Amino acid sequence: MFQNIQPHILDTQYTPRAIQATDYVVIVKGGKILMAGKTTPTYAALSENYAADLTQPDYLLSIEGHSFFFFDVILTETADFSYQNLNVLRTMQPQWLAFTTATAAHLANWYSQNRFCGRCGQPLVKGTTQRSLICSSCGGEIFPRISPAIIVGVKKDNQLLLTKYAAGYDRYALIAGFVEIGETLEDTVRREVFEETGLQVDHIHYYKSQPWAFSQSILVGFFADIAGTEAYTTAEYHSDEAELSVAKWFDRDKIPIDDTTLSLTWTMITDFRAGRVK
Repeated sequence: MFQNIQPHILDTQYTPRAIQATDYVVIVKGGKILMAGKTTPTYAALSENYAADLTQPDYLLSIEGHSFFFFDVILTETADFSYQNLNVLRTMQPQWLAFTTATAAHLANWYSQNRFCGRCGQPLVKGTTQRSLICSSCGGEIFPRISPAIIVGVKKDNQLLLTKYAAGYDRYALIAGFVEIGETLEDTVRREVFEETGLQVDHIHYYKSQPWAFSQSILVGFFADIAGTEAYTTAEYHSDEAELSVAKWFDRDKIPIDDTTLSLTWTMITDFRAGRVK
């Protein structure tokens, strides 16, 4: 999966340091990230090509001697630097740099989206002992946002339910959704499956998780079985047309093959197709 970058080890502890010429820089604008061609720009490259004030970096994270910093500036695009959708990182090489840049962008977006206190409206300042933003007026403190979401492979005997979203993504996927306030992860699985298909599920069991910077989330994968006698009917579900364009059962050996191997969704689908999940 995308986060499998071993033997490289990501260090997200808040240990600020001075920026070096070879360190990487993340600059975000409207959900996009500034790229140097097909890679992450270094501090030296930006300093050589831009006259903007690059003297107040926010330390983000490190990976084996490579540190990542955020500058709260907007730089204009040039022939060598352009703002690109975060999805470009899914195919960028090497993978350790792609995953680390995505994680750094998660933090950079958090900094850029939280400039003022939500309680009193005063400017926020960086915490000194941990990664936080503090209001010096009312004492409010906030921390990086991570939104939990579930992905569920719904099983019926030797079949798996695959879906396609109504808009924005034409590949097969699994049922997914964000956790709501007051819900357990298992409750979210039951609710999302029922809302999107009308099905009830049981035997919910955990599979794996994945940090997913593209939606500032932690994805938690589960498999679940159709509950009760529903497992033996053939027309027992409906598709929520507002969310799904397709909801279709596939026999294990008829499940389509996708060329994407980085996502939790397709790791789950691949393991079911290969018989590693019964």
